[in-house]
Amino acid sequence: MDRLSVGLKTALAATTSLALLAGCSGGSSDPEGFKPKITTSVPAATKELKQVTWNLPSGEPNSLDPAASAVESNSTVVSNLCESLFTWDDNYQQQPALATRVDHPDALTYVFTLREGVTFWDGKPMTSEDVAYSINRILDPKLASSWASWAATAEPTIEATGPLEVTVKLKKPDSMLANYFATPAFEVIEKDFTEQAGKAFGTSAKGVMCTGPYKFGSWKPGSSVTIERNDAWWNTDNKPKVGSVKFSFTVDPAAQIAALASGDVQGQWSLPTSSLKQLDKTGGSLLFARSLAPTFLGVLNDKGALSNLKVREALQASINYDGIQKSVYLGTGAPLRALVPPEAWGYGKKVYQDAWDALPAPEQKLAMAKKLVAAAPEAEQRIVLAYNTSSAEEVSIATVVADGAKQAGLNIKLKPLTAEQGAAVFSSAEARKGIDLMMITGYLDFADPAEYYEYFTTTSYYNFAGYSNPDYDKAIAQAFATEDPDGKAAAVVKAQSILSEEKPVIPIATRDLSLYYGKGLAGLAPHQSFLYKPWAAKLGGK
Repeated sequence: MDRLSVGLKTALAATTSLALLAGCSGGSSDPEGFKPKITTSVPAATKELKQVTWNLPSGEPNSLDPAASAVESNSTVVSNLCESLFTWDDNYQQQPALATRVDHPDALTYVFTLREGVTFWDGKPMTSEDVAYSINRILDPKLASSWASWAATAEPTIEATGPLEVTVKLKKPDSMLANYFATPAFEVIEKDFTEQAGKAFGTSAKGVMCTGPYKFGSWKPGSSVTIERNDAWWNTDNKPKVGSVKFSFTVDPAAQIAALASGDVQGQWSLPTSSLKQLDKTGGSLLFARSLAPTFLGVLNDKGALSNLKVREALQASINYDGIQKSVYLGTGAPLRALVPPEAWGYGKKVYQDAWDALPAPEQKLAMAKKLVAAAPEAEQRIVLAYNTSSAEEVSIATVVADGAKQAGLNIKLKPLTAEQGAAVFSSAEARKGIDLMMITGYLDFADPAEYYEYFTTTSYYNFAGYSNPDYDKAIAQAFATEDPDGKAAAVVKAQSILSEEKPVIPIATRDLSLYYGKGLAGLAPHQSFLYKPWAAKLGGK
C-alpha cells in the first residue's frame, strides 16, 4: 500500500455493470447465505507446524527495508522481521516491545528505556547506538522514507544518552509523535550490518538484520520470500509455532481463490470480495475486523464543475451507498458519514461519536441531487472521475458513482487507470492532468483521525487541489499541539466539520479487513495493526 494511495494490485476482470445495483435496494445482500461476522478473538494455536505458505495479494515486495514499509506487501513481511520500540495490542493501545518504557518529562522530551538482553539474529546485542541510528536513518532525506513525515514540524534530535537509553528532543510539541513509536518509523535495525550492506540493504541479495520473531531466510525474485523462526527471540512468552513462512505473490483474484481453496496456499490478508462466498464453504477460518480504511472521492481539480459546492453536494447525494455496501462489499463494510471511520477513534470517543451523529447519514437522495444540479451552471461541465482498475471493488464503486451522478444530471466521464498510473497520481502533477476527481482507498497507520485530516491542510503534500481554509489549518495545528484526548478530539472534529461542509473530499465507505487461513491453522485474529506487529507469531496448528 501507500497509506493514502490505492493498493497496487493486479487488474481484475471488472464485471460490474450499471445493472449491478439495480435490484439490490432494500433486499438481502447475501442471497446465497453469506453472513460475514466481525471477529475480535480466536482460540490460541496449539500445535507446531514446519512451514506455512502465505500469499501477498498486492504482489512481490520491492524491499524489506523498514524505511519502505509504507507498502502493504512490504510491511506484511517486515512486520514479522523488524520490531519497533512499542507494539500495538488489539485495542490500538501501545505495549512495550524493544523499549520497556518511555518518559515524557516535558512537552519536548521523550526518554526511552530499552529492553535488556535483546540480540539481533546474528547474536550481536541491540544497543542504544543501533536504536538512535535506526531512527535518524529514517529521517535522512536521501532515504526518502515516508515515515520521516512524523518529524516534519517537530525538528527532532535523537541521541543515545545511555547504554539502554535514547532521548528524542523536539523543537515544537507534537501530539502525533507517540503514535509512531509502534510503526516502522521506530523499527530497529543493526547499524553495522546496514552500513556494510549499503544500497543492498533490504534487497533479495542482502535482506535485513533485525530482532524480530522471524529472520530473513531467502528471497527468490519473482517466486517467493521465506522467513525462518528466530529461536533466540527475546519474547519467550510468545514463541512462534510455525517454523517458516513462505510468501507467494499471486495477484490474480481467481488464482488466489483457487490456491486458497485447494490448500496450496494456507492464508492471506485482504481478500477479494469475489472470493468470500467460496472460501466461506471451505471449513477454514474466514474472519473480518473493522478497519481503519476509507474509500472516498478526492477532488483533484477545483477549477471546473467541482468548483461549485452545489455540484459537490449533488455528487455526494447521488451515490448509492446502500447498494455499494450490499452488492460490492457483500456486507463487509459500512457507509461513511465522515472521512475517517469510527474504528480510528483511539481517544475522545464521545467527542467523535457526538460529532459523527450530528453529520447527515449517507443516503442516496436523487431528487435533492437533481435540484442542486439545476441550480449550478457549472454542472454542465464534464467531470473526469479516475479510478484504479487494480481493485475489482473500486471498479464497481466507480461505476456505481458514475451511474448515480448521471441520474442526477452530472456530466461524468470515467477514466480507468492501471496500478502504475494510479500510483503516479500521488507523485506526479503531470499524471494528475485532466483528472477532476479520483477514487481513493487508503488506511490510517494508527487510531488517530488527525493523521488523515492533516492531508488536507494548505501545505500538505497530498492536498493536490490546493484546498485551503485558515480555520481548518488552525484546527489541525491545534490538534497536533494538544495532548489532552478530549481537547485534541474537539479540534479534530472542528476540522472534520469544515471538511464535511466544504467537501474537497466525499467519503463513501469503509471496508472491513478480511483474513483467511485454512482449516489446519489457528490462533490469528484479524486486526488492522497486522501491518506493524509480528502477526505470524500467533499462527500455528490446531
